[in-house]
Amino acid sequence: MRFSIEKWKISGNHSFSSKEIRKNFNRAECSLNELNAMINNLLVAYQAKGYFFTTIVFNDSAAVGLIKVEEGLPLQLASINLIGADSLLRMNLLSQLDLRRKDFPSEAMANNIENLLSYLENNGYPFSKISIDSLTLLNNESENKSYLNCFLHLHSGDYVRIDSIHVAGNEITRTKVIIRETRLKYRTAYNHQQVSRIPERLMKTGYFDQAEPAEIFIDKNGRGHLLIKVKEGNPNQLAAVFGYNPATRKNERGYLTGQIDVGFTNLLGTGRVIEAYWRKKDQKSQELKFRYVEPWIRGLPINIGLGFQQTIQDTSFVRRNWALDIDVPFSDILTIKIRGGKETVLPDSIGQLLYQLPASNSYLTTIGFLYDTRDNRWNPSRGIFYGTEFEFASKSINRLPENLSDSTVKKGRFRRDRWSVDSEIYLPTFRWQTILVGLHWRQVKLTEQALSIADLFRMGGTTTLRGYREDEFLGEKIAWLNLEYRYLLGTKSRVFLFADGGYFARRDNKNEFLEHYKFSFGFGVRIETRLGIIGVDYGLGEGRGLTSGLVHVGLMNRF
Repeated sequence: MRFSIEKWKISGNHSFSSKEIRKNFNRAECSLNELNAMINNLLVAYQAKGYFFTTIVFNDSAAVGLIKVEEGLPLQLASINLIGADSLLRMNLLSQLDLRRKDFPSEAMANNIENLLSYLENNGYPFSKISIDSLTLLNNESENKSYLNCFLHLHSGDYVRIDSIHVAGNEITRTKVIIRETRLKYRTAYNHQQVSRIPERLMKTGYFDQAEPAEIFIDKNGRGHLLIKVKEGNPNQLAAVFGYNPATRKNERGYLTGQIDVGFTNLLGTGRVIEAYWRKKDQKSQELKFRYVEPWIRGLPINIGLGFQQTIQDTSFVRRNWALDIDVPFSDILTIKIRGGKETVLPDSIGQLLYQLPASNSYLTTIGFLYDTRDNRWNPSRGIFYGTEFEFASKSINRLPENLSDSTVKKGRFRRDRWSVDSEIYLPTFRWQTILVGLHWRQVKLTEQALSIADLFRMGGTTTLRGYREDEFLGEKIAWLNLEYRYLLGTKSRVFLFADGGYFARRDNKNEFLEHYKFSFGFGVRIETRLGIIGVDYGLGEGRGLTSGLVHVGLMNRF
């Protein structure tokens, strides 16, 4: 059966205007099923406004569709009552009720039931259930309203404390290490919000390939037991990157650069960390780092690390750093960092002669924090990473270079401040695709009349501005932007296109502030193989031909 309607006529409506209703009945021809669907849509709209007793009658007269609405009384939620709970629990649950949206009874009842269940499962009642026992309706003609009273029956189940935590699947990582990473305490009430975070917390350690949701069991004596199942991965890693720098002048040979990064992030299953890093930046420069971290000092989530770093820069100076750092994770995504240490700069004869670089000692103090919501440590598809640090140092110069010709270099004690910001945003686009926007910034200020070459920041190369040589640019201010469009091939594999932009600024010999901008673009790939993750990047710097691009090849293996 079909209806031909030239005009719709609406009557009996008050909550919706006739114009609004006609938008629902917008067809000149419709079948019986289509007509019923339009009527049901209007009824749903009335129910959303609290009119649950609305009726709609349709008549067809001479190509005119007559819609007669009987709205009935609007329904309002008057009260929610609890049955089956003891007086103390009932008092606590009643304080969780929220009747501010009482004009929308269905929504208000659903939200309150959800709030009550959430309160119960986060306060020791993981097996609680709530059912609707009865509903009573009261019509108040004088107020032109209907009032609904809801009676809920509570089945609280057993009150559960976590008396023991059991771990299955771990072969290397010690059970006590896993338990402390859950941040749960024995003999405390079961809290579903905390328990549900266990898989995420364990996966962030990097020790595991899989961590299942924890299960709760009750024994015959009423004791609560939590079971955590994990699948261990390879937490230790070896990363090797090598690059080839082609010759830029005649009678000059290209040369290899590279770095090796070894990390034992779960030493003997204890969660202790040992990291070693070596990098050859060019023919005459190299960098060496070593760091040891002792986690969870005195049972608290505080990590203390001791590190050493040595940089041989060209043939101009050697810089050595000793540091003691403290990391305090305030939450799953926020970590506060504090570091103290000593820095020594030892110039050689060329550094003293060419750069008028004096020997110096500096005592450093650094504070900062990290904020990380990335969904995958190896191949993020969404999330934010943000880290910032402020370092202030007391620098002393006790001996000046021989044959000093620069009058701005003086003995004394000076204040040096450094700021750094690292931020990355991952924006998912289509399936398996994401955009990385990375912004990084560094700045140094010193009370000396002129900054020495050892205090300047360096930019260029694999981790900053691809398509240029390692540490090709110097500046007291540097910043770089990394844009990547990634297609994710797996949890650790991807292909991508990139465009990098860099900025650096410093004062010249005439104390004039000079600023420069650099750009590059290219492509790269990360492929997970049995040998590890193989990475290849090809970057082309501004104004350089295709044959002058820089190729970086890397291998990272976990063991």
